[in-house]
Amino acid sequence: MQAFGIVLRETVHRCTNDLQLVVSLLSLQATRLKDREGRAALEDAAERIAILARARAATSEEEQSALATALRQVCEALQAHAELRSVLISLEIGDGCDEVASPLVTPICLAVNELATNAIKHAFEAKGGKITVVVRRRDDDVVVQVDDDGLPFLDAAPSDGHGLGLGLVRRLVSSCGGKFHQPPSGSKTFEIVVPSGQSAS
Repeated sequence: MQAFGIVLRETVHRCTNDLQLVVSLLSLQATRLKDREGRAALEDAAERIAILARARAATSEEEQSALATALRQVCEALQAHAELRSVLISLEIGDGCDEVASPLVTPICLAVNELATNAIKHAFEAKGGKITVVVRRRDDDVVVQVDDDGLPFLDAAPSDGHGLGLGLVRRLVSSCGGKFHQPPSGSKTFEIVVPSGQSAS
C-alpha cells in the first residue's frame, strides 16, 4: 500500500510538471502573437491549464483538505492579476469543508477561477475593491460563493447566462454533480453547490 502511494505521488508530480510545460509553451506562444485577441485567448488557456496543475498537486496533499489547498493556490495566483486593478482577493473556508472528493477539486477550482477572473476584468474600473470567495457547509453539501463589491451588473447580465465564462462554469459544476446558482436581482453572489464526499460522475 505504501509503494502504491509513492507511485501515485510520483505520477501526480510528473503530470503536474507536464501541465506546467504546456503552460510555458502557451505563454511563450502568446508573447509572439501580434493579434491582441489571439494573445488573450492563449493567455486564458494557459491560466486554465495552470489551475489544473495546481489542483492536481493539491490532491496529493495528505495533511489538509485538497479543496482548501487548491483554492488558496488559485486565489494567490488571481491576486497577482487583481493587484494591477487594486483589487483584493479574500478566501474564507469554514469548518467541515474537507470532505469534498478529490475528483471534484479541479472543476470547482476552475469554476472559481472563471468567476473571479470575470470580476477582475469587468467589475472594477477606476477604483479598486474586493472579491470574496467563501466555502462553507450547508447540510450535506459544500457551498462555494464568489462575490465582489465592484460595479453592478448590466441589465442583460448575468441572467442570460450565455457568456463563454458562465457557460464553462455551468458545465464544470454539472460535471461534478453540482448546481450553479447565478445572483438573484440586487446581488452579485454566484453560488456553487456540490455534495460532500461524492465522486465525480
